[in-house]
Amino acid sequence: MKIRYWLLMLGLLGSSPLATAQASRTLDSLLTYLRMHPATDTTYLKVMDKVAIELIYKKADYARADSLSRQMAEVASKAGNWTKLVAAHRNRAAINLLKADYEQAMVFFQKTLETAEQHNLPRQLIYGAMCNLIIGHDKLQHNEEVIQLATRAIEYQERYQLKPRSPLPPRLIGEALVRLGRQQQAIPYYQQAGAIFRELGDERGTAIFENQTGDFYLELKQPQPALAHFRQSLQLAERLQFELLQADALDGVANALRLLKRPAEAMPYAHRALAIAQKQDNKLGTSTSYGTMGQLYQAQLDYPNAETYLKKAIALAEKNGYKDDLKRYTQALADLFAEQNKYQQAYVVQLKNNKLTDSTTAVRTNAEVQRLLAKYEADKRETQIRLLQNERQLQQQEADRTRWQRNALLAGGALLVLLGAATTAWLLNRARVRRLQEAQQIRKQIAHDLHDEVGSTLSSISLLSGMVNDLIAQKRPESAERAIQKINTDARQILEAIDEIIWTINPGNDSLQRVALRLKEYAQPLMESKNIAFSLVDDPGLDHLPISMDVRRNLYLVAKEAINNLIKYSEATQATMRFEHQNNQLKVVIEDNGRGFDVNQASLRTGQQSMRDRASAMGGSLTVQSAVGSGTKLELVVGQ
Repeated sequence: MKIRYWLLMLGLLGSSPLATAQASRTLDSLLTYLRMHPATDTTYLKVMDKVAIELIYKKADYARADSLSRQMAEVASKAGNWTKLVAAHRNRAAINLLKADYEQAMVFFQKTLETAEQHNLPRQLIYGAMCNLIIGHDKLQHNEEVIQLATRAIEYQERYQLKPRSPLPPRLIGEALVRLGRQQQAIPYYQQAGAIFRELGDERGTAIFENQTGDFYLELKQPQPALAHFRQSLQLAERLQFELLQADALDGVANALRLLKRPAEAMPYAHRALAIAQKQDNKLGTSTSYGTMGQLYQAQLDYPNAETYLKKAIALAEKNGYKDDLKRYTQALADLFAEQNKYQQAYVVQLKNNKLTDSTTAVRTNAEVQRLLAKYEADKRETQIRLLQNERQLQQQEADRTRWQRNALLAGGALLVLLGAATTAWLLNRARVRRLQEAQQIRKQIAHDLHDEVGSTLSSISLLSGMVNDLIAQKRPESAERAIQKINTDARQILEAIDEIIWTINPGNDSLQRVALRLKEYAQPLMESKNIAFSLVDDPGLDHLPISMDVRRNLYLVAKEAINNLIKYSEATQATMRFEHQNNQLKVVIEDNGRGFDVNQASLRTGQQSMRDRASAMGGSLTVQSAVGSGTKLELVVGQ
């Protein structure tokens, strides 16, 4: 349940969410106030904020909280109340963070900081917005960004002597360093965070920090010290009557004991955590407790109860959109079935988990690969520019020496030449070493992300292989043949995924001509299979027009999605794709003469929102023109 106490840190933008909720009137009385008063004054906005916080942190009613926060943002904007506009963005970020939609959470975290800085809000508020943005980077595991922004936040705090000091930036720097494999460098930052908590005399913050430290040791696969920190957190939380953190600490104790092979001892802690979550009507906590209990029953080989609780966790997570819990416990259920040699059931559940992974983790890790590579290319260009500047400076200095010291001794001139050459060689060598180190780091990152990309599909292949052996032993050759065909299909999908990643990162493909060619190779056989006459028209100048890796990848995925929709739904007999470049704009047009659809109504064609998001990410726009019986025209415009 780690994500819940992360959100306690969002109180940096104002008062603590839990403290505010506890000090407020009941939710019913707050809702009555909103119904009875006009949406105009500051008090109304304060009440809206309190209701949203109650719905988020105590009721886990994210749909209502998000709707209310949208209204709050509109009212605050009209009233010019920028502080409450920041609070509305913060609430929407918290909702997406709890739902594990980290990309969308980052959008609102960025808005909080931009709004605070644009309107010169109090420095403490700006600092809090920085900290919240660091949390977003942390959840996306943008380790370098975490370290850079957290360091900036610490410097900002010290420059303006903001009090009280916050332990969040050093704490997150420590966690980022751990993820980078630099555990020893992380320790001083953890110690600094602990010292700040003690300096503040903040028992609540100390209790949260102890819980986080327990998770730190769990991630390092060290359950014994983790258990000690969870117990300390639990003791403080019980003294403070801090029930939300009690549930987190109890769950932590249970998981530490499970890893220590003491599941029977762990079970009472898991039951207590579940009781608190149910008492608070906290659906996220309930889902997590169900999952923990399922894993504890599995550790005791009580498979029926393990299956029951894991299915409860999955159902609750699926109903409420808790993506992390849903993926975690779906995989746990597949592992449970495999442990019992129930390969058919394991395979079905594994397929479900694969779809979840494909729709979230794989997309995010691919995006991270592209981000890292783009960052590497930018840094490489900057290094080359600096080297050229240094070389020009050295050449100019040498020319000046030649002009003003024409009569200098030959030995002195030779010495200067040697010194310049040595300096240039040293600079070039240092830059070369740096580029090699960066390339090595990116290679490691790509290897890691490729592992994530294909891991779930390989799990399916492994389970199917186990099924084949059983089916052969049962003399069921037809079923065995179908399983083998599925293994072949999954293997081809892995090869296609890897081929697509390799094509994306290959610098030889950095031109629009290469994008057009690959799309034609992709579309042509699909069109022929549906008897669609297909043509591709491109501008001859595309061959010499460079394109960044990020734009190239998004452009390719948008066009590929459009082609898939055309093949599936259009019933067309003719289709055209055009690439045009004029007025510093790239235009991609895909047209068909198919049955069309009503663009104002929900369509069977999938991925339109995803395509628009990708177009927006490129700084472009996507328009779709269609009508029933009149074909469809999709137009993507990107500035160059």
